[in-house]
Formats: sequence, structure tokens, C-alpha cells
Amino acid sequence: MAKKSAASLASVSTLPRKDSRLIPPASLTARQKELWVEIVSAKPADWFTVDAQALLVGYVKAISSHEIISARVDALEAGVFANCLDLKDEDKLYAMQERQARLVQSFATKMRLTQQARYTTGSAATASAKAGIARPWQK
Repeated sequence: MAKKSAASLASVSTLPRKDSRLIPPASLTARQKELWVEIVSAKPADWFTVDAQALLVGYVKAISSHEIISARVDALEAGVFANCLDLKDEDKLYAMQERQARLVQSFATKMRLTQQARYTTGSAATASAKAGIARPWQK
């Protein structure tokens, strides 16, 4: 048998790696599936596990609903619904938007997607203290 060269021994062979990212459930809408892929792709492959799938479904549905409600609020503020909605209806629309925003925030925090969820009090204090220090290249 022929002896292998040093170059062939030094090279690392790469095996095809199976991506373990969660795929969006079929029950989601097209927009919700887009959101799912964006969110899952933004984190390491092992970030979301099967046990977090229900939370992720709720999160993308909450974001999708918030987008729909926000579009209606934008239309209201642009005058599209002029004289169509009374103050009570406007208040309900703003309350719905706020409720959905809080739901999105809650899901994001529970899945540790927000900066708040990744910091302890001590590390947040250290990070903010470091933020105020001028770097040598900034002088």
C-alpha cells in the first residue's frame, strides 16, 4: 500500500452535516413560515429544540397578528378610516396592538431571544460600564 503524503494527512475531511433546524409546521400561513425560517436561521442550529416548538409557533403567530393590527393602525393614522371609526373603536385598535406587542415580547423573552434574557444583572452592569469607555482608536 502506498504511503499517504503529508498534505493529504494534514487536510481535514468534511462530512456532510445534517442541519437539525426545526422546520415550520404545515399549519402556519406563508408569512408565518417566513418568520419561522428567519427566526430559526438567526440562531445556532441547536438553539431551538422540539420542546420549544409550541413557543415558537405562538411567537410567529403573535408577530404575524401584530403586523396585521399595526397595518390597520397605520391606515387609521393615515386617514384611511376618516369618519368611519369613533374614538371607542380607535381605542380598541390601539389596545389590540399593545396587547400583541406585549405577547411578542413575552414569547421572545421566554425563548431567550432578547438581550434582556441573555444578561444577568452583573453582566449587564459590566456591559454598560464598558460601553462608556473610549477605545484607543476612538481617541
